[in-house]
Amino acid sequence: MKKIIFLSILVIVGVLFAGQIRRGFLGLLILIDSTRPPEKAVMGTFVPLPSVKAISVPSRGKTLRADLYTPRARGPHTPLLLVHGVNATGKDDPQLVLLARNLAMAGFLVMVPDFEGMKQLRMGPSDAEDIVQSFLTVSRLRSARPGGGMMGISYGVGPMLLAASDSRLRDRVGLVVSLGGYGDLRAVLLFLLTGSYDYGGQQGYLRPDESLRWIFLYRNLDRIHTAADRETLGKIIEKRNRYEIREAGELARTLGPEGKAVHAFVANSDPKKFVMLYENLPLALREYMVELSPVRVLKQIKAKFIIIHGMEDYSIPYTESLRLADAVGDRQRVRLSLLPRFMHTEPARPEGSAYGTFVSGVRMFGSIYDMLLKAQ
Repeated sequence: MKKIIFLSILVIVGVLFAGQIRRGFLGLLILIDSTRPPEKAVMGTFVPLPSVKAISVPSRGKTLRADLYTPRARGPHTPLLLVHGVNATGKDDPQLVLLARNLAMAGFLVMVPDFEGMKQLRMGPSDAEDIVQSFLTVSRLRSARPGGGMMGISYGVGPMLLAASDSRLRDRVGLVVSLGGYGDLRAVLLFLLTGSYDYGGQQGYLRPDESLRWIFLYRNLDRIHTAADRETLGKIIEKRNRYEIREAGELARTLGPEGKAVHAFVANSDPKKFVMLYENLPLALREYMVELSPVRVLKQIKAKFIIIHGMEDYSIPYTESLRLADAVGDRQRVRLSLLPRFMHTEPARPEGSAYGTFVSGVRMFGSIYDMLLKAQ
């Protein structure tokens, strides 16, 4: 009799909590795969792999290439747009492919487009329009249920949030996920150039990557009005790439007023001089920073937010996610997960605090679990 009662209780518990147990299991598999190279992923061992097909997205008179990951289970499914960061591999990045596949196995209808601007290591406001059209395309598929979400990674978060605030999407997007994203591009540049970050009572310093400052300049040379300065700055970057520092310095002295202002800003590593040098930049560059800073539009987005950031991030300081969470205005709609043992979009090196690693894992799992609620 006792065995029958015990088994009955197990059956009842299993029925009542089947959805939570399944989400927890899928979330754990996604978490495990996020710490492993794609060739060692485990989720596909337990869950049928999704089907993958190439589709096209019309936008701004051109066609974007995209991959659509469809769950094997019968639909309809919640659409999820994945927005890659600034990298040359775009939608074909192995870690992004793994993430898309795993999220589809968890129940999302996942679309991953190639955003050409970001593939060319150059963001622009036009990327937001491409994201709008991509979400409209996936949400109108016959296999898509009403509603849906977006997930942006790294620098892709900025254009994604601009798209989510667009009047065409505000009532369609129910979930926004930011992984290692930013709110204020000017604050990101302060970090990249000087290593300093400061927001909400959190401040610190990480040694900046010297190459990133010149990559930023190279990708934005066309925003400099004077042709001669554009050409000279391009030569300076080439000299620096060959470690011809003295020759680069000699060229810098031949720049005109506009070129000298840009060069002084990019070459600076002193946080105390940042604001003064920033204000001397050409108006086109400063307007570009404002246009691509989504912190100004977050109150227009009606969706729930899941914001995740590694506290050892070397590319975008974790304080930018604090900034994003504050800018939403309604913290009831925000889940903020700061991960002590996480770098930019990948776990930190194995050595270090075991407690920090545990906390990172728990917080990441909680964010994944919340995200999967939208897939059911």
